[in-house]
Amino acid sequence: MIFLIVFGGLMLILGGFYLANSWQQYREWKGGTIIVVLSLAAVIYGVINLPAFNRSKQHSSSEAQSSQVTSNSGSMSSFSNKANIGSGTGSASQENKEMAILRQLQKGYSKFGDVSFDSKTKTYKVTPTDDDTVNALKQLAQDPSQAEQMGWSKLTSSFKKNSKDIDKAIGDDYSLSIMNPADDSQAMYTAKNGKTTYDIANQ
Repeated sequence: MIFLIVFGGLMLILGGFYLANSWQQYREWKGGTIIVVLSLAAVIYGVINLPAFNRSKQHSSSEAQSSQVTSNSGSMSSFSNKANIGSGTGSASQENKEMAILRQLQKGYSKFGDVSFDSKTKTYKVTPTDDDTVNALKQLAQDPSQAEQMGWSKLTSSFKKNSKDIDKAIGDDYSLSIMNPADDSQAMYTAKNGKTTYDIANQ
């Protein structure tokens, strides 16, 4: 690519002289203009494909994805039986509490994705829908080694904290999961009672 840049630069200079000379002597500009444009295109193409330029571009892209993931991982307010969760005992009361938690999670993660509740497994599932976050997590699913670079731990730390809040509110049988946006039947991270039970970055 360096050779292409050097060659293109020389052709650009020669093309400029040729264009100026043709215009002064023959009032002809088409041939010189074509040479200048092609030479300029060769230089730009060579610069864009330089290894150093590509590394810088990839680094910037990774930082942007990391920023997007972590910016959407803001912690939610602590759950409180008194403030938001109905008190009492019995299956109906517990079901009401489960739905109250679901509504809080849906509100807290509204900018991050959709939240659903699987009553069979007692799991609150958060499926990312934001385009940038979806792209970042799809990339992470394909290459978990990028987790640290993308700020994955900051996001999962928030989920771990919220799983403990759920435990305090309605019991320790409930899990909180980040689902794979490419396959919402697969979890990328799961926490229960403030402890990680599954993390794709550790697989």
